Amino acid sequence: MRTVDPGGFRKLVAATAVSRLGDGLHLTALPLLIAGVAPDPTAFAGMAVAQALPWLLVSLPAGALVDRLDRRLVMTVSAALQCLLAAVLAAAATAGGLQLPTVYALAFALGCCQTFAENAATALLPQLVPADALPTANGRLVGAEIVTGQLIAVPLAGVVFVVSPGLPFLLDALTFALAFLVLLSLRGGRATGEVARAASASTLRREIREGLRWLAADPACRSLAAVGGVINTVITGCFATFALFTVEVLHTGEVGYGLLMWASAAGGAAAGLAAGSARRRLRHRPLLLLSLWVPAVASLAIGLTGNVVVTAAMLALVGFGGTTWTVVTLSLRQSVIPRHFQGRVMSVFRLLSAGTAPIGAVLGAMLVDHFGLRAPWLVGAAVLLVAPGLAGPALAAVPTGEGPAGDRKSADPAA
Repeated sequence: MRTVDPGGFRKLVAATAVSRLGDGLHLTALPLLIAGVAPDPTAFAGMAVAQALPWLLVSLPAGALVDRLDRRLVMTVSAALQCLLAAVLAAAATAGGLQLPTVYALAFALGCCQTFAENAATALLPQLVPADALPTANGRLVGAEIVTGQLIAVPLAGVVFVVSPGLPFLLDALTFALAFLVLLSLRGGRATGEVARAASASTLRREIREGLRWLAADPACRSLAAVGGVINTVITGCFATFALFTVEVLHTGEVGYGLLMWASAAGGAAAGLAAGSARRRLRHRPLLLLSLWVPAVASLAIGLTGNVVVTAAMLALVGFGGTTWTVVTLSLRQSVIPRHFQGRVMSVFRLLSAGTAPIGAVLGAMLVDHFGLRAPWLVGAAVLLVAPGLAGPALAAVPTGEGPAGDRKSADPAA
């Protein structure tokens, strides 16, 4: 893969993979910690709120600040803060007597740091990789995130938590320390002199509005955001009650549930590795349609079957399609959004994802209450089949070729 800064890209992949390992460790271990502190449904609901709030409250200002600041520095400082927070959590969990407000506060703070780090990494990548290599680069990044954050971190967190409740968080702190050291050697990421001067004469609120206006004025990105919100709602609704589905429909235990979730993650990792070659063979729109229709057929099969092996294979296809959508749309956005708007516009996409997740969970639970455990998968399949039409003719504006970031200046309100 041709890169503008091969060493910088490798360091970004390494730092991202290690950071996601840490994220996976603490995200898996936190519910286990809650179960020991306060085994009550409201306690788990509070944790879900604490983890979702950073994306709802911090995403937009984080995106605007990422466009102002050195993106490498934002990632480095975030890794240092996450290391410190994880170390505090490890010490408190080991000592015992941990209180729920403390756990919630630390989880919220870790989420805020992650919001800044992910916005910065997404905006930094086009500075390291040319536009025609973005699908391959994003595929490698997303694949590395899935492998370390899901395939490795989830089972590892469960094993080490049994040894000591503080051990997953100690390992979490070590991963962020390693990411910090890698990021220190990464160069680039600074805003250009022109952008820096414009930022100094602007306000954060105005820059957030500019990012929102840019997205609203661009039909391709606007349609991708709309369909992306629908996809996230469907997937969240399906998986919200999947643990119960595995017990009552598939008749598997906790081990079976874990293996099925592994199948989905494995499909996603495979899609990340294949994204570059797929993009060279197919244009954007066919890939986007396949990434919707393949999970639609797989979801329909899951809703109709009671076979564990078939379900595992279909979950792998759901993971494959979801990751393909992520890689293709992310690469497309990075190639058409002006460089000095990357952080702000990308943060809107993340805000939409965070905002639709609880909606999907509620709708999925309502479907189960009224129609049974298969209903979210059957309804989700129908929605995914018609999702491209929900965006209307605007999806036709998705470009078929590649171009350098910032080429479409007419859509830039600052141009």
